[in-house]
Amino acid sequence: MTTAPTLCVLGSINLDMVIQTAHLPRAGETVTQGKFHSTPGGKGANTALAAQRLGANVRLQAAVGNDPYAKEALSSLRAAGVNLKSVATIDKEATGVAFINVAEDGENQIAVASGANAVFSPDHLSAITEAAVLSQFEIPVPTLLAGLNSYDGFVAVNASPFTPDVEKVFQRADLIIVNEGEYAAYLSDLEGYSGLLARTLGGEGAELFKNGKLIATAKPPKVEVIDTTGAGDAFAAALTVALAEGQLETDALNFACTVGALATTKLGAQSAAPTRDEVETLLKVSKT
Repeated sequence: MTTAPTLCVLGSINLDMVIQTAHLPRAGETVTQGKFHSTPGGKGANTALAAQRLGANVRLQAAVGNDPYAKEALSSLRAAGVNLKSVATIDKEATGVAFINVAEDGENQIAVASGANAVFSPDHLSAITEAAVLSQFEIPVPTLLAGLNSYDGFVAVNASPFTPDVEKVFQRADLIIVNEGEYAAYLSDLEGYSGLLARTLGGEGAELFKNGKLIATAKPPKVEVIDTTGAGDAFAAALTVALAEGQLETDALNFACTVGALATTKLGAQSAAPTRDEVETLLKVSKT
């Protein structure tokens, strides 16, 4: 493996509260006999942890509330060795939480209370000195733009969830990552974009464009899919890390598809993020 790249993630931190029930409740209905568990989440945290497990040296700039949920939300990141010195604790704000109801047939309902993520401001930022930046749209766009204002390194943006009026962010991005639905929604904003654009296609893999022209395609290896939660975040982290390492664009896309596939073989988002050794092993098997 090449020298570990340095990466700053600007993003969100949530604690996911998950209830599994036989079916989703209708309006006014109470469904009992559910099973509950909580797990760290948030796109910023998910990508930071995934990138760290892939060998990058990651610093996360984000925010949590001054409440009991913060410790659990940060637990997996701390265990993985992500640098959390730039995570702000905001008084009188709650740590972001997502309430997720999952039915036996896989359907779900999700409600998010953004909490500290929504008030994460430029005042909470420190200078970015890493080789690359990766961000998403679960924090305020002005905060993201402020972080990039004096930065001249490689900028990757996982443009999720869909957010309007992000043209200035796209103008600064060297890499934009979208799924099929997001690609359609951002189509007018992407006109004239000359950087790298990765479009994920679910189980069909991904495509990479440069200056609007297709330059690479990749398909994921065959795996036993258990849970697709967090696969997109793992893909975004992997592609950013691979490009920051200097991998060729075709190799980087294949690497990212392999990471995304591995992330579907376990439950959860952060708990399913694969290690570099797991990825390298599967890549070798796939080539034989």
